[in-house]
Amino acid sequence: MKVAILVITHNDIGQSLIETAVSMLDKKTSGVKSLSIPANLKPRDLGYYADQIRDCITDSNSVDGLLILTDIYGATPNNLARYFGSEENIKVISGLNLPMLIRVLNYHHQSLPELAEIAIEGGHKGIQQDS
Repeated sequence: MKVAILVITHNDIGQSLIETAVSMLDKKTSGVKSLSIPANLKPRDLGYYADQIRDCITDSNSVDGLLILTDIYGATPNNLARYFGSEENIKVISGLNLPMLIRVLNYHHQSLPELAEIAIEGGHKGIQQDS
């Protein structure tokens, strides 16, 4: 089973997280793409980024679904992703952090619904308070 992963974040946060996770895990990231959306995006440019997401979705049709990870719920990257999230075989998870991404990369062989749950669990468990 092969689920594609698309990381959509403000600026280059997603690409930096992917590079960090890959260096920590010493793994290849085939099937993982990143899309950076400017933090100061003008409304007239929304269509361009929506088209970029559509292209990524089209490219991932040969796999068993697409997991989209975004940085902030309700922000532009997440809103654009959610626009496409109602399509079959797409799950959108917000609140991306490094533990979430590492967990997803470690369990990339899981089904799309399982991988979405793994992402959420990894993100939650990665947030701890030291005493």
